[in-house]
Amino acid sequence: MKWMEITVVTSQEAKEAVADIFYRAGANGVVVEDASPPLLAEDVEDYSLVTLPDIPLEEVRITAYLPLLEGTFRQIEEIRLAVSALPDFGLDPGRGEVLVAEILEEDWASAWKEYYQPIVVGPKLVIKPSWEEFTPAPGQNIVELDPGMAFGTGSHATTVMCLEFMHGRELAGKRVLDLGCGSGILALAAAKLGAAEVVALDYDPLAVKVAAENVRLNQLEGHVAVAESHLFAAARGRYDFIVANIIARIIIELLPSLGSYLAPDGMFLASGIIRDKLDSVLYAIEHNGFLVQQSFEQREWVTLAVVRKVD
Repeated sequence: MKWMEITVVTSQEAKEAVADIFYRAGANGVVVEDASPPLLAEDVEDYSLVTLPDIPLEEVRITAYLPLLEGTFRQIEEIRLAVSALPDFGLDPGRGEVLVAEILEEDWASAWKEYYQPIVVGPKLVIKPSWEEFTPAPGQNIVELDPGMAFGTGSHATTVMCLEFMHGRELAGKRVLDLGCGSGILALAAAKLGAAEVVALDYDPLAVKVAAENVRLNQLEGHVAVAESHLFAAARGRYDFIVANIIARIIIELLPSLGSYLAPDGMFLASGIIRDKLDSVLYAIEHNGFLVQQSFEQREWVTLAVVRKVD
């Protein structure tokens, strides 16, 4: 299969809006390159240095991949128009340049690997690409991951916050649900951290395929179940821990149904929330009978640990 690599050269101010443009166009994930330093867990003392891209501080390059189909060029034109319209919403698009290249899937699959290195979450968990060698310390569990074209390598701030929270929480014997699982990274991490049963759901067939392959790679068949689902459609029963690393709009959409699937003393971890959308998410949490027990921030991203209100 051939793919179109689409890169928008924009500003720090407009990068989240550009990422949203890509998601609305059907991209499963985006690669964000800027001159910001990498995010690392505070308790990690030994890690590889990451070379920052040679990009001006005020500039951001956001790249996504769309399959080359009959309507792809129309999608690209819609992306161009949406980027050019950003000033109408009070955002400075910077250069606002849209770069397009046609590539083969095997070329893409090899090119992006140079950006993906092992991530030490803490003393109990390491996320590593399947092609990298890594010797774990005693007690460290390794999640082998090949994200393919699904979102989720573990390096994005939203995923880092989820992994760090899960690492510090007792999941042994728990029933866990990962909504919008992407590559399956959070579901796999939950299983490695001792969860008794893990269900990973995503509406995107490609993500489901990649997550299922990663379950097999980690020899967790029978422990982690993967299925295609819109929100809770394929969920069954109640879960002790539910994580959704998606976007604010979808988190707001799922909250009215959350009470039917969250165990009475369970916890919901909501991530992927841009700070500008936080008030809307907080209102929906309160309105649906939940409260925020803890909140975490990295740059413009917010993660919320949510529990039921006590009557």
